[in-house]
Amino acid sequence: MNIRKIWIAVPVVAVLLSALTGCDKGPSAPVAPELGEITVSQEKIGVGHQVVFAVEDMTPVGGSLYSIDPVWTINGNEIMDIYTTYDFTGGRGRYTCYYVPMNAGTLDVVLHVNMRFDGAPYGEDELVSTTEGRFNVVRCDARSSFWGDSVGITMYREPGLVKRGSRDEYIGEGTSSILGISNIVPSVDLTYFFENGGLVRIVEKFEVSADRTDGYEYVAELFDFALRTLETDYAGGSIVGRTLEQLDTDRVECLSVASKYRRGESLTGDEMALLGEGLVKGWVRIISNMSLDNTDIEFTTEALPTSSSVNMVLTYSRR
Repeated sequence: MNIRKIWIAVPVVAVLLSALTGCDKGPSAPVAPELGEITVSQEKIGVGHQVVFAVEDMTPVGGSLYSIDPVWTINGNEIMDIYTTYDFTGGRGRYTCYYVPMNAGTLDVVLHVNMRFDGAPYGEDELVSTTEGRFNVVRCDARSSFWGDSVGITMYREPGLVKRGSRDEYIGEGTSSILGISNIVPSVDLTYFFENGGLVRIVEKFEVSADRTDGYEYVAELFDFALRTLETDYAGGSIVGRTLEQLDTDRVECLSVASKYRRGESLTGDEMALLGEGLVKGWVRIISNMSLDNTDIEFTTEALPTSSSVNMVLTYSRR
């Protein structure tokens, strides 16, 4: 997309600056402002967080300013004007840039402030001030949160949460943090747990129904898709965190199939259907435990005895 930059004349500012700099006999050379350091709206930047970068002029502009054009770039890519703002008061500017990093790593942030002046000596009617900074983006501990986040910060990042009773728990709905699940399951139930005002655990739950022609096989395949996605994300593809819980000792055939699945062996369509039936009816339960940095992750199922559905439950806990 080609974006055409539009220069905006600021005649009121020009008059003010002209008065501030005096009326010399000949044209005076304009003076560009000294830009301060780039600051960021939060100390720890997480993937998916909206942050605000800001810069203020340390010294005022000198000369009759005609127009100004702040340009932000992040990792070499120019940020569109709709994500930046500029305020000018008393000869000094404040520049802001709104940005959402989608990957962990380094952000090299640069601000160029391009200025044009009226009545400046030849060759000095355009000046540029520049400042730059480097910032680190880290993966969040769970969803879009860090452990220890306050209720206020958590509710800002997860809109719609409401307190449940008198307990230090907040519930709501959101999209699944399992890559690809949101394309199948529109929303999941969320519960956020706090201790001493800081976030310590998040539970993400969604219901899957077997009321369809391939119902039980569908349940098992969806569970397998979600589990393998999590194992890829948090365990490098390893299945060593899988355990099997036998809840009905009479279902020997289902237990055998579930044991094969726990070991990572391939299942036929009929075997997947039997595994799905076992998960829905509560005959067996597969539990997978993983960890990453400060977080323990558990993924399993929760049978709903009075229905043909099963809950799939993902729990993030502070380590």
